[in-house]
Amino acid sequence: MYQGDCQCYLESDEYKAYKEIEEQIGHCTPEQAWAMYYVSIGMVRENIAMAVMEHIARGNKALLVEFPELAPAEREFTNRVKADHASLYSEGATSPGSRRCP
Repeated sequence: MYQGDCQCYLESDEYKAYKEIEEQIGHCTPEQAWAMYYVSIGMVRENIAMAVMEHIARGNKALLVEFPELAPAEREFTNRVKADHASLYSEGATSPGSRRCP
């Protein structure tokens, strides 16, 4: 990935949507996060799961209790979450590399 591709990704709607969800997860209770996850589908649900995993990796024990299935299995968990998130957009039309910045 070139630096320009990275910049496009950081400005993409997909990345902005993920960051908004990640911020919202940080402000809500674990029960509210679970409710958001339960009623969502598709990419929104995936973004919620990744945001929850990121917060758990940062030490949020309350989310860990509510989402034990998303607990880290290895020490390098945060890097894996970021790699998983980046790989979601590595294929298909929504790929950051396939878009041109304006």
